Amino acid sequence: MLDGGVAIVHSGAMASTAYSREGGSPLDPFVAWVDAYGHVMFARLAEELWAQVPELQTVGSTGIGELRSSIVSHLPGLRAALLGSGAPARLPEPARAFAASMAGQEVPLSAILRAYELGHAAIWNGFTEYLRKKEPAVTRRAEALEAGSIRMFDYMQAMTGRTIAEYNRVRDQVLRDVNSQRSQMVRAALAGATDGRELGELLGYAVDSTHIGYVAWCEGPDRGPELAEAARRALAGAAAQHIAVNADGTTVHGWFSPVDRAVYADLATVQLPRGIGLALGTPRDGIRGFRHTHEEAVLSALISAPPLPQPVRFPDVAVAVLTSQHSELCDRFVDDQLGPLLHHDDRQRLMSTLHEYFATLGSPRRCARRLGVHPNTVSQRLQRIEAVLGRVVDPADLRLRVALELTRWRAVTAVSSGRVGSGPVPRDAN
Repeated sequence: MLDGGVAIVHSGAMASTAYSREGGSPLDPFVAWVDAYGHVMFARLAEELWAQVPELQTVGSTGIGELRSSIVSHLPGLRAALLGSGAPARLPEPARAFAASMAGQEVPLSAILRAYELGHAAIWNGFTEYLRKKEPAVTRRAEALEAGSIRMFDYMQAMTGRTIAEYNRVRDQVLRDVNSQRSQMVRAALAGATDGRELGELLGYAVDSTHIGYVAWCEGPDRGPELAEAARRALAGAAAQHIAVNADGTTVHGWFSPVDRAVYADLATVQLPRGIGLALGTPRDGIRGFRHTHEEAVLSALISAPPLPQPVRFPDVAVAVLTSQHSELCDRFVDDQLGPLLHHDDRQRLMSTLHEYFATLGSPRRCARRLGVHPNTVSQRLQRIEAVLGRVVDPADLRLRVALELTRWRAVTAVSSGRVGSGPVPRDAN
């Protein structure tokens, strides 16, 4: 690639020398063609591109005028580049305005780049056709084509790059504005300042339906850009409608209406990308449900660290969420109920037995089956547990059941108040 580039430049220099001996530049025919036919051809080119790139037509009839002005505005810059001054530092103002307009109206960037590509080809084809008619000498024609292709490619490459930069600048600003507006509406609905109707009127999200609130988060800012899309993909099959706002660079708050309530059970088994967490509130109805399910999702996310492979649902962690509201009191409660067992040398085996025994409603046989041991082994372990705790182990004992649930979540989660933003109300994205 490098050798080829050097060869082209060297050939261009030789061509320039050849023309110099004859009193001209190899680019003189190109400049003459631009002067004679450029304005007419560039204006006509707008009609052709408008027809060939249908995405441009989505902006309405005014778009073709903007496109025409954009194309024609490149004439002085292209002529100057052919004469050796290089590409201008900035886009011509009509071209910049066109790129900004397309970004603001959500025309895909690919459509604009396609227009540049087709325009480049059309201009080059027009010049080569002109050259064949006006320059009979094959050598001089080849020199003009070679030198012209280099200058024109450099100009088009520079203008394409600046168009992309302008498009992305405006598009980023539009997205920030949209997210800020969406965040303000959501904040007002959560605070009870509105009934949420504007979410439907302006954003297409109906509040008079069933809602499941969620919080999606990632462990580092490098994953932030993919977070919203990862959450959307995880919920795509379950959502009849969906809305989301950025809480900060590593957190997204969202809501969706399930296609039916049965999908809520299926969401517990969804596989999430590594390093991305998802917490779900309970399905709830109306504007009150919109607020309540969000609060549940935020609280569920607060106790889930690091992110788990599957979504965390509020009903599954409700006990842990409730007790986490006073963590010191919770710690004392667990220690009061299970302290001696938690500090026992054989605590891992005894605690797993106790968990399964309670999960099977006090059935030594079913507990043994789940542990892969003999029922007598379960009975012996239960006797040891009772001796350690100094109390009878009864699956109906609410205090023991709550303490066990808390220890289960301690094994896989940790309280991390800085993980999901500042609270249940999303902040504006910067």
